[in-house]
Amino acid sequence: MRIFKNRGDIYFSKVNKEKSIEQRFLVTALAAVVAFTAVFVIALGIKYHFSAKEFFAPEKEITYSAVETDETLILPEVSGKTNFILTVNKEDELLFAALIQADLDNVSYKVTALKPETVYDGESLANIYKRQKTEKVKECVEQLLTCSVDYYVDINQKDFEEIFNDMGSVSVPVLSEIRYKNKDSAVPYSVRVRAGEQNIKGGDFVNLIRYFLENDMTSSAGELLLAGLSQHINPEFMEQKEEIYTDLVTNSDTNITVRDFSLADSAFVVLTNEKVGVGVYNAYAEYDGGEITPESLQNVKGYYSK
Repeated sequence: MRIFKNRGDIYFSKVNKEKSIEQRFLVTALAAVVAFTAVFVIALGIKYHFSAKEFFAPEKEITYSAVETDETLILPEVSGKTNFILTVNKEDELLFAALIQADLDNVSYKVTALKPETVYDGESLANIYKRQKTEKVKECVEQLLTCSVDYYVDINQKDFEEIFNDMGSVSVPVLSEIRYKNKDSAVPYSVRVRAGEQNIKGGDFVNLIRYFLENDMTSSAGELLLAGLSQHINPEFMEQKEEIYTDLVTNSDTNITVRDFSLADSAFVVLTNEKVGVGVYNAYAEYDGGEITPESLQNVKGYYSK
């Protein structure tokens, strides 16, 4: 392309022409971007009143109202001491008995595991049970320990295990592996539990208590009973206590009435609250054969007086 200007000729090459078009296009595009950005910024400025604080705040501010918590735990007032006797049987044979106290004055449990061979007035509890069942065993224990027993529960091993398992297993430490079998008992049994922290189900629970009592380890039997009480009477118990009570009265011989159970609701609220430290006392008895030793007998008596 030639342009005449005055005396000289000026030439623009084809390459320069293409570069010029490209530059004009870029300049135009840049101008459009700048214009769009300016309009966008002005629009945002108008929306947020040209305030940086409003711009960076969320569209919808979420507010959390503080909930005041009362550090003081308010629980129903409870008091009194209630004694229970539990007997577990199989084929009309007494497997073990346990005296249990719910002490609401001190918010604690007390337990004593009793051998079936425990002698009262020259006769074993096992023989007394075989002839006259739990009500008579209750009377004998009251006389033996000079205490009053408010309620009794007599239950077959199979039904006890089912209710126990419905409430969940119990975690207990086992110091050494236990392998034991008794074929000579009126109700033969065996138990095999590994060492360490173990989750004990109903079957092993019953057999372990039998094993401990049979081998004069009454303290261990008491500790196992306390573990069962402490771990089963928990917040989840409150949600299923009516069902548990129904299963208990349906599958056992007991003098615990519906009214008795209803009146115990405040006690359950206290005993199942996680913020309440429920105490435990193992009032284990020491034996000389089938006889509780005099010194041990005096000690146990003190736990169940009201």
